[in-house]
Amino acid sequence: MILLESCPLAALIVNAAGVVTFANAEARALFGATGTLHGTAITDLLPGWPMDNPADSSVLLNSRAGEARTCNVRVSPCPGSDEPLTMVWIDAGGQEKSAGLAAREANLRLRYVIEMLPQAVCVFDAKDRYVLWNQKYADLFADIAEHLTPGIPFEEILKISLAGGSIQEVVPDHDVWLSERMAKFRQPASQEERQMNDGRWLRYDDRRTPDGGAIGMRIDISSLKQREEWLRQLFDANPMPMLLCDGDSLAILEANHAALQFYGYERSALLAKAVFDMHAEGQGEEFAARLGDLDGDCEARTVWRQRTAQGREHHVLIYVRVLYEGGDRRLLLTIADVSDRVLAEAEANRLAHHDILTGLPNRMQFYKALDEAFKIGATEGVVIVYCLDLDGFKPVNDTFGHAAGDEVLQLAGERLRSAAGGHLVARLGGDEFAILVKTEDQADIGLADRCISALNAPFRIKGLSISIGVSIGIAAASVAAGDRETLVQAADRALYRAKSAGRNTWRLAEDEIMPLAVTVG
Repeated sequence: MILLESCPLAALIVNAAGVVTFANAEARALFGATGTLHGTAITDLLPGWPMDNPADSSVLLNSRAGEARTCNVRVSPCPGSDEPLTMVWIDAGGQEKSAGLAAREANLRLRYVIEMLPQAVCVFDAKDRYVLWNQKYADLFADIAEHLTPGIPFEEILKISLAGGSIQEVVPDHDVWLSERMAKFRQPASQEERQMNDGRWLRYDDRRTPDGGAIGMRIDISSLKQREEWLRQLFDANPMPMLLCDGDSLAILEANHAALQFYGYERSALLAKAVFDMHAEGQGEEFAARLGDLDGDCEARTVWRQRTAQGREHHVLIYVRVLYEGGDRRLLLTIADVSDRVLAEAEANRLAHHDILTGLPNRMQFYKALDEAFKIGATEGVVIVYCLDLDGFKPVNDTFGHAAGDEVLQLAGERLRSAAGGHLVARLGGDEFAILVKTEDQADIGLADRCISALNAPFRIKGLSISIGVSIGIAAASVAAGDRETLVQAADRALYRAKSAGRNTWRLAEDEIMPLAVTVG
């Protein structure tokens, strides 16, 4: 209603019953009304109502003073009303519609449009002077509202606000701020975010119009900035290392505090890398290829090896989320360090297949290796088993105690591994050991002699000299025809024959499996 009251045209608002509910000053003057026209029937004012051509009609009407005048009348629905109301515009200037009338009507429509917008809006002419602004703009900048008048330059309003000390923005330096603000305002298009002294954030969006003027929008984005800050805090305070990267180049765009600590890089150094740069050799290309093919979120399945700035290797699982920022594709990576788990699993696997006391492969691992030697499809080669049993070991436990016996077993295992020359040496249990050899040639009897010689030297245990010996049984089978049980049993029987022969010696299996061609090493 405030806008209608200041309108240069006579304006009426008529309800569905044809009764005037509002008349501005121009209308009251036109009809010579000393008071309001509220409640007057529209037919008393416009005898030709309803209009034959609502868009534009020329009618003869009589004012209350009895003066007959030809006027241009335009009728349109009243915007923003919950009930059916009609706007009546009356130009008493004559039958021909002037350019000034069209301009005034356009100006009034523009006023209605900007008042209906949810944002604060201001309109400037080609000389950067205020033309229009809506009520939201005046409310938002209450400190300058009293100075807003059509024709006042934008820069002057800024200077008034700065001089009065009432400017709402955070302004460290007045001169620099004013220069930067006007430079951006004069650009064809500019957008910036500014913080207010009360903590609010506003987005300034200015666009130049074809005639050199400008339209500005001021949007309160405080809630958006608050959500951004919450997300920033959530990202940076997350105890898990997190990286945000470009979906195409995979360049790192952001890294949280936990990622900087995990990788050991300064922020600038880490942001200069791609997410695959920390991967161990040979894995970076594979990881990059997987990310390139990714079309949705990815749960971690693969354990990757990555290196820190200090060269330390970690085993990690990487969770990936696909994000979109406008038209740009982003990837959010969360890194879980599973090094302890991997090492624990490796140790558990080692313990499951190795003897705790000596560190040698245990019985399970020995038989697994033996099965592998006889694997399906193999047709060539010979598998040889050496079964070893320590001679004189029981008196060590009885005389010096189990701690000394355990140390003798450990040292014996080390000597046998050294004598075996890279062949698998296993502790089967107690004082029993075994050596597995797969060869294309003859049995190396020198291996048995080296083992006997290695264990003949006395062991020094806590200042004591302890001597033991070893008996060895040897059996061989062809890869194509042999099997592990028959081979081990034959080696066991050969071992017992060695012990019966006086111990600290070796014997070959009899012809029950296959004859052994012997080579003395």
